[in-house]
Amino acid sequence: MTNKYVSLLRQYGFKVTHARVKVLERLEHATKPMTAQELHEELADAKMDLATVYRSLNKFADAGLIARVQLGDEFMRFEFAKHSHHHHIVCNSCGKVSEIELCNLDALSQDIAQKTGFRNITHHVVFSGDCQDCANKS
Repeated sequence: MTNKYVSLLRQYGFKVTHARVKVLERLEHATKPMTAQELHEELADAKMDLATVYRSLNKFADAGLIARVQLGDEFMRFEFAKHSHHHHIVCNSCGKVSEIELCNLDALSQDIAQKTGFRNITHHVVFSGDCQDCANKS
């Protein structure tokens, strides 16, 4: 097993299993947030059932090891927890997902805090549009 993932699991207080290591490894190398079903299909050779994937994902997300991502449909997706704040954009036509590293909502968050008294304000923004490939087909 990869030492990096074994160390992460131990650091977060999880029992180290082959299935958990595989889930973390796949998520870290994913190019977009993934559903439990997508992970299960890609990890078919690891011989874990879908329930194990769901349980692992939810436990990891609750602990802050991975992040839950909602992209405006009925599916919860997950991604390896990144240290940089980012958002996502989804193509209306093909469903392609890209990360957006830009965010200028800090001033708005500060204004909201001042006006409402709320603290520790976070936000999750999902943009949508047509990716370059789909726009060129039109």
